Amino acid sequence: MNEQFKVRANFVLLVVGFVFLIYIIKIIPSLYFDPVIYKIDVSGNEFLNTQYLENLVMPIGGVKLSKLTVPSDPFLKSFSFKYLGNGTAELTVVERKPSFISSTSQGYFLTASDGVFLVAIPNDELYKFTGMTIFFGIESFNFNKNGIMNPVLVNEIDQILSYPDWFKKEILEVDLKANTIYFTKGVSIEFKNFNLDQGEEKAILSIVSSSFIGTRYVTLDNNFIALPPAF
Repeated sequence: MNEQFKVRANFVLLVVGFVFLIYIIKIIPSLYFDPVIYKIDVSGNEFLNTQYLENLVMPIGGVKLSKLTVPSDPFLKSFSFKYLGNGTAELTVVERKPSFISSTSQGYFLTASDGVFLVAIPNDELYKFTGMTIFFGIESFNFNKNGIMNPVLVNEIDQILSYPDWFKKEILEVDLKANTIYFTKGVSIEFKNFNLDQGEEKAILSIVSSSFIGTRYVTLDNNFIALPPAF
């Protein structure tokens, strides 16, 4: 009986010792492993220039892995670092993508879907962004000093951006204050709200395609009323 107990005890000690050895070899070094990084490989970037990110992260002379960081940039949503060996770390970034153009009292801004202003657009360069919907009626109180829009307004814009592509491609501009959408041919429709179902979307496109250039409509009891040209 004592002999069996000794065998079992030795087996348990062997297992515990093995686990402890793994802990020493694998875990403890990783707690204190902080190599100096001299080179950065960048991945995941589409809009931010690789050289720009490298210059942003890497000081001359290298830096410890634990001290690596990326200064704030509107395009940068999140990032992470991974050690690759030989003094090299990989920087993986997740970027915000341009979704629409905000027209504000402070100018035009290329804007991400979460309402973050990415970059200002000079008036004379607005033509370069043809095809992106412009949202008007965004007052200064609708965004903070960091260029982040009110979530309520972002949800309203997101509702419009979630329209089907076949409908959305006909939209040129949206006036959020006036609840008005400007379609191709300069046709505009004022809505009570922007919550449209597929049946309404198809009816609207039919109206737009058959309307004269610049025709304006208002909705009244689910009817589209054309306004006189001089109204």
